[in-house]
Amino acid sequence: MNLSERTYLWHIVPLRLWIGYYMLQQGVHKYIRDFPHSDWFGRQIGDLGKVNLFPWYKTFLAETVIPNSVLFGQLVMWGEIAVGACVLIGLLTRWSSIVGLFMMANYALGPGMARGGAALAQQETFMVAFLVFILSNPGRTLGMDGIFARRAPVKPQRRP
Repeated sequence: MNLSERTYLWHIVPLRLWIGYYMLQQGVHKYIRDFPHSDWFGRQIGDLGKVNLFPWYKTFLAETVIPNSVLFGQLVMWGEIAVGACVLIGLLTRWSSIVGLFMMANYALGPGMARGGAALAQQETFMVAFLVFILSNPGRTLGMDGIFARRAPVKPQRRP
């Protein structure tokens, strides 16, 4: 992979901007509503005993997430803000897309499977978009990654 090559990814930029804006907007709304200190788990997933989730993920939610719901609420809120802002401005696009993909996979395993339908489809769509961002690095076109890539000197490769 040649990181110094010029990329022409204009067709992916609108998708990157929309996903970044959406994630940032969701995180800011969570911040305004004081999401970590609310009953976010009950609203997002419902009664854990009644929903049909993978047993290993249900155990993870019951033993790790619920006892530390404020911490996980903070991670969700700040994660959405950080991923959204980075994807929107094209800064560290691959790394923030990896984090976004991880978040969407957890959303799909939790609230997505509990609700099904459109909620699950949205998370699956975002997972595909983040995978495209990881593979193509659209932040190099109309983004901060492109500015930093042009400024960074390319070191010549030495051959033994």
